[in-house]
Amino acid sequence: MIDPSARSTNPAPKRTALGEELPIFCEKCGYSLHGLPQNRCHQCTILQFHCPECGHHQAINTLRPAFQTMLGRLRGVWLAIVVFLKFNFFIWTLIAWAGMGHEWSYQYDWNTYNQQQLQLQAQQKANPNAGPMAYQPPPLIEPEMGWDAIFGWGLFGLAWGGVGRMLLLRWRRGYKVGPVLAALALAAVWVGVSIRYAEGGRYNEVINWPVSFGFFSMIGWGMLWIVIGAVISWGVWSMLAKAFLPKRTADALLDWQRSLSISVSALAREKHDLIGRSANPATSPSNAPAAAPAASAPPATASARAPLA
Repeated sequence: MIDPSARSTNPAPKRTALGEELPIFCEKCGYSLHGLPQNRCHQCTILQFHCPECGHHQAINTLRPAFQTMLGRLRGVWLAIVVFLKFNFFIWTLIAWAGMGHEWSYQYDWNTYNQQQLQLQAQQKANPNAGPMAYQPPPLIEPEMGWDAIFGWGLFGLAWGGVGRMLLLRWRRGYKVGPVLAALALAAVWVGVSIRYAEGGRYNEVINWPVSFGFFSMIGWGMLWIVIGAVISWGVWSMLAKAFLPKRTADALLDWQRSLSISVSALAREKHDLIGRSANPATSPSNAPAAAPAASAPPATASARAPLA
C-alpha cells in the first residue's frame, strides 16, 4: 500500500515544452535547434525558434520533411477528388437543366386528345364496319406557367443555386456567383430546346421555336431562384452549423470556409504591410502605446474582416 505522505513528497514530473520532445534542426541551414529557448513573435504570436547560425525563424510545430511529403501527396489526392466531384456535379446538373428545356419547351394538349379519342370511339360504335380509324396524335400547344412549372423550376433552381454557391466558396460574393450560375443554367436550357427543335415532332408534326410568354416565364422563374439560392446559401449554412455543431467546431469550420476566398494578392498586401511596419520603428506595434487590458482584443484575421456574402 502506498503511503499518502510519501506520494505528496514526490516531485511532479517536469513538463516537456512543445518542440523539445524530439531533436529538431533548422530548415534553412540544418543547425540543431534542440534545447534552444523558444520565442514568441510580437506580430503573429507564433511560438518559434530563432536559429543562431543563420537567423531563420522556425515555428516549433514544424513537421518533419518525410511527413510533409506524405501530407502533400495526401492533400494532392484529396484535392483531385474534390475537383472531380465538383466537376461531376456541375456537368450532370447542367445536363438536367438541358432536360428541363427539352421537356418543358413544348406541351401536348391532352384534354383535346382525350376528347378526340372519345369521338373516335363513338364513331366506331356507330359504324363498326368502317374499319380502324387513323391515329391522331395529340396537338402541340404553347407551354403554360402552371403550378407544376412553378414548383419544378423554382425548387430545382433554389437547390442548384445554393449547392453550387457552396461549392464555389473561392468566389467571395454570392450575389456575383448567382448570376453566373443562372447564365450557365440558361445556356443549358437552350441547348435542350435546340435539341428538341432539331428532333421535330414526335409524330412528324411541324414545330416552331418555343417563343412564348409561358416558356419565358418558366425560364425567368427558375433563373430568379438560382440567384436567390446563391445569395442566401451562406447565411443558411452558417445558421445550421451554429445550431447543430459545438460553438468552437462551428466557428473553426466557418473560419476555414471563409479563408478559402482569400486571394493571394490580399495575403501579399498584408505581408507587405507587416514588413513595412516592422521596418518603420514609429509605426511598429512594439513601439505603440500599450492599451488597457479591457480594451485589448486578438488580432483580426483577413477572414474575419471580410465575411462571405
